[in-house]
Amino acid sequence: MSSTRIIISVLLLLTICFKTHAQEKNQVKLELDFQKAQGKYQEFEAKYRRTIKTKNVDLSYLEWGEKTNKELVLVWLHGSLSNAYELAPYAEEFVKLGYRVFSIDQYNAGKTPLPSFDASFDDLSEDIKTLLDSLKIPKVVLGGFSRGGFLATNFYKLYPSYVKGLILEDGGSVAFSSSYLKLNKEALQQKLKEVTPPDVIKEQYFAQYPTEFDAYNSLYDSADTTDQFEILSYIRPLGDQWITYYGQPEYYHMQDSLHMAEAIFDSPNVSRYASSIIRVDPPVIFQSLKVPVLILDAVSPDDPIPVYEENKKLAENHPQWITHTVVENVAHNIHYAEPQIFIKAITDFLANL
Repeated sequence: MSSTRIIISVLLLLTICFKTHAQEKNQVKLELDFQKAQGKYQEFEAKYRRTIKTKNVDLSYLEWGEKTNKELVLVWLHGSLSNAYELAPYAEEFVKLGYRVFSIDQYNAGKTPLPSFDASFDDLSEDIKTLLDSLKIPKVVLGGFSRGGFLATNFYKLYPSYVKGLILEDGGSVAFSSSYLKLNKEALQQKLKEVTPPDVIKEQYFAQYPTEFDAYNSLYDSADTTDQFEILSYIRPLGDQWITYYGQPEYYHMQDSLHMAEAIFDSPNVSRYASSIIRVDPPVIFQSLKVPVLILDAVSPDDPIPVYEENKKLAENHPQWITHTVVENVAHNIHYAEPQIFIKAITDFLANL
């Protein structure tokens, strides 16, 4: 999508990026683009979409590359308010390197539904392992952005023999609560206040719509010359309505400052899934690190999760394993803001494994 990144503060700066929401749209062009998007989306889904029934859920994912390739495999785990399409613009770059690429829809995202119980990162990690076992893939390079980075680190904790390398884009290398708990009381209170999204964000991203077209329209950018077919991957039916991100902040227990505080301080009110990200402790997990790790660290004056010093220390403690790549003037989402840096950093990392 186009040039303005919208950071959804309700998710503690674990963002999903879309282009500027234009005030006025050409209705005829919009309707034509919607029709084109539907056709392109169906074609894309038919080509790349896969689903496997696991113990906990029907796990859905996108796959690129040679299906017989079991040695060079990259698995990607998306961030909050995102889905498997997050890696779609870059996947073919890694296929060119000889990799088979998977991008997995996490619980309650994309085509993967909610499990029938309060599942945790451990349950989702088990589902990912089931996928790899079913395809007889012994080891993978495992990458993730933001929340996906924490899931990747959690998977490594549980199943280290399945991981030949980790790629952590602004998540999974430092405890989630670190940037909050190092603040003084006043600064912490102020930062928590910023979690509650303004009404304009609620209206655009967390509303319900009478038709799929209206939901598409809510995310459509008239300044973009493409049909923006990937928008359709974020749209789901809910009863007789259509939604994009409705209910997602509640699932993460980060819909406002009160719930965010409960999550950070591990209140018993927080679900197992929502608390999973808080309970991942990367420094402890990496005490016995035995695989190469690429940390992609977004750093800027507006950095929502400033953990540069913690990442620097971690890399210094494991110089033989960790590559710490700093990307200046990016608040959080490196792959969106600086795609060429993102691709080159991962390409170089893969080449040296």
